[in-house]
Amino acid sequence: MNIIEHFSGAEQFFSICEQLKGKRVGILGHLHPDGDCIGAQIAMGDILMRCGATPLMGLVEDRVAMNLQWITRNYDFLKPEEMAADEYVFVDCGVMLRAGDFAKKLSKPIMLIDHHISGEKFARNNFFYPEAAAACEIIADFLEQTKWTIAEPTATALYVGIVTDTGKFSYSSTVARTLFLASQLALHGADPHRIFVEVYQNEPREKFVLMKRFLASLKFHAGGTICVGRVTEQDFIETGTTADDTEGLVNFPRTISGVRISAIAYDREGKTRISLRSDDPMLRLDLFAAKFFGGGHFCAVAFTVNDPYEKFEPTFIDALQAHLNAFLENHR
Repeated sequence: MNIIEHFSGAEQFFSICEQLKGKRVGILGHLHPDGDCIGAQIAMGDILMRCGATPLMGLVEDRVAMNLQWITRNYDFLKPEEMAADEYVFVDCGVMLRAGDFAKKLSKPIMLIDHHISGEKFARNNFFYPEAAAACEIIADFLEQTKWTIAEPTATALYVGIVTDTGKFSYSSTVARTLFLASQLALHGADPHRIFVEVYQNEPREKFVLMKRFLASLKFHAGGTICVGRVTEQDFIETGTTADDTEGLVNFPRTISGVRISAIAYDREGKTRISLRSDDPMLRLDLFAAKFFGGGHFCAVAFTVNDPYEKFEPTFIDALQAHLNAFLENHR
């Protein structure tokens, strides 16, 4: 009996990579890139380079978060419009719109590697596995299946993607395959302790000032089962932070006893960005986010609305309570 159940498509994946020999290949992720996005871009860059292509990694309208900058030091991230690529590969980007305005100008990219339950198969070749914990898990599994020699920087980048998208291996998406692949990456040079220190113990002081404001803003709804926090544009200005510094804040209310759904609402470019987390995949937050043209995973989703939060808040809270009530009604 196999230790893990592999993802299908590894042979096709490497065949496509080899077909890109001699071409300039843009590697793009989503807006507000997280560890899985950056890690997958770095890994794909290494794979394509070893297949004879010229990889060009793009950063869509955002900076790399401080706690991820250490894995990007030896790589150049370009603005998408500077690439002049022959083909494009998208990673960890379930919906092409999440790649920003530049993506709207592109025809179908050659490849997509993604794991979002609400994702769209928008590429010519889609390696789409919603059961995967991370895009980096998919790539790591393909490398494991083919016994690819993984260099330490690639192993580190893939491990970062997996550990961050699983909440340090705590989310329900973490299965035996996830842990097995993480152990294999450690054998190839990824240092779990160093990664933990760099990613989780390297936050800027300003983020904690922002966190204080976020925690002070928490409101409870539906008998304490829903908890929502708010970050305003003024908060960003006065604390010297940006939307990137909200990463991870939504998880704090979820640790409060009785909270089933936690959310953060923050200003972003004149709009309101909302991220939600839950403790139960059966709550299907992806279906809730889809009502507002957002998406993500069963337990982690996000969407953006054009209204200021003050205007949208009553609609949002009513809809979220209705969603939770429908779940409770169906699971008595």
